Amino acid sequence: MSTLHYKYRSTKNKGYLTARFQYRIDFGEKPKDIYFDALLEDKRFFVDKEYFSKTYKDPILREKEKNSKNLDKRKVASDLDAEENIIRNLVIDQFRAIENPETLTKEWFKDIISEYLHPGFKKKKYQVKIVGNDLIAVLDHYKNYKSNLASNTVKKMGVVKSKLERYENDLNIKLKITDINTNFRDEFIKWSNENQYASGTISRDLTFLRTICYYASTELDLEIFDKLDRVKYKLEKIKNPFTDNRDNPEEILEAYLTPEEIEEIEKNNDLPEYLDNARDLFLIGYETGQRISDYLRFDKKMLKTINGVTLINFIQKKTRKQMLLPLSSRVLRILEKRNGEFPRRISDQKFNDYIKLVCEKSKITQTILGVKRIKVLVDPKDEESGIWRGVPGYYSKKDLIAGHTARRSFCTNHYGVWPTSDIMYFSGHSTEAMLLQYIKAKPIERALQIFKNLK
Repeated sequence: MSTLHYKYRSTKNKGYLTARFQYRIDFGEKPKDIYFDALLEDKRFFVDKEYFSKTYKDPILREKEKNSKNLDKRKVASDLDAEENIIRNLVIDQFRAIENPETLTKEWFKDIISEYLHPGFKKKKYQVKIVGNDLIAVLDHYKNYKSNLASNTVKKMGVVKSKLERYENDLNIKLKITDINTNFRDEFIKWSNENQYASGTISRDLTFLRTICYYASTELDLEIFDKLDRVKYKLEKIKNPFTDNRDNPEEILEAYLTPEEIEEIEKNNDLPEYLDNARDLFLIGYETGQRISDYLRFDKKMLKTINGVTLINFIQKKTRKQMLLPLSSRVLRILEKRNGEFPRRISDQKFNDYIKLVCEKSKITQTILGVKRIKVLVDPKDEESGIWRGVPGYYSKKDLIAGHTARRSFCTNHYGVWPTSDIMYFSGHSTEAMLLQYIKAKPIERALQIFKNLK
């Protein structure tokens, strides 16, 4: 007997489903049940925990959902049910072709699921050999085995790997998976602070190391620290180091542009073509609330018109989430100005440089408190690049504006004015807690902004 069904194993309110395949092997009078799990890391299987446990798992309620007048509910239930049947038939067909089921491993099942989720996927022949639970070797194994890592994620992994190698060299040690514990946490935080890394960077590094350790435990059956959840760094807000009020220093907020400043940028008609192009790109990013990796690649082929409404349909590069957004009158004016075309694509670096010039020419140059990337150390191996860190201080606002400021400004300016659910729909945030990380206005600024919109 063999079967397959969904499980919800995430601790979060929304997460990916897990496919569980179960079969029985007869051992005389004592049959043995075997089961394999595989995470369904694809947007088709990203569901709400309460919906799955209370509705989908109940056959009667599931059938009601599949016949619901609500098209969205009907689609979710029907698609999940159809996918479950397809995967079940696929796995059972391959299982029946196995002569000796007792020889199967969880990797057999995971390869079938990976091939289904990502057609054409083939596990890389090269597998890193893990010797002595070496941490960096496990990191390399993770990178080689995972088939769906985004290019930016792979780059970040390379940065963390280089950082770990420097850490090992400075302390003259070789890290093992079992070394990632609370003692390591304290030493790593101390080392990171000495090297002037921001608190957010330290927190993300430790989060990633926990991920690698969990992978080592679940996929490689390696021993890890049993209280791994303690290997974290409480993200501290950056405080003003120049304030006279040492007991309650002002928090340094990331720069954003107010609605009035956005209007000043839009009204500036005295810009050369390359800055006009960058300005329009920024305004589109602001109006759609998207990441720079998405709005810089918008194309007219992504446009749709439904019931007279112009929308843009695309998949977010970072989250792979399908987005369908109505375009504002400001974006439509930009498209009309450009004969239906989006502004010309440029590199991230050029865009970040150009938008600072746009702000300067739009008189957005007041001095504010912020964090600016500055060369703080000269690397003996590469004096031109040096070592850059975020340094708190008072700077011209234009110097703190970059591509991501558009998304941050969208969330900040609309919070408390639009329904939170609408902002989250545009930005693609799955929780309000994630959205709140983007709200950068001070309380008095938010109160005055909301007052302007009261009727």
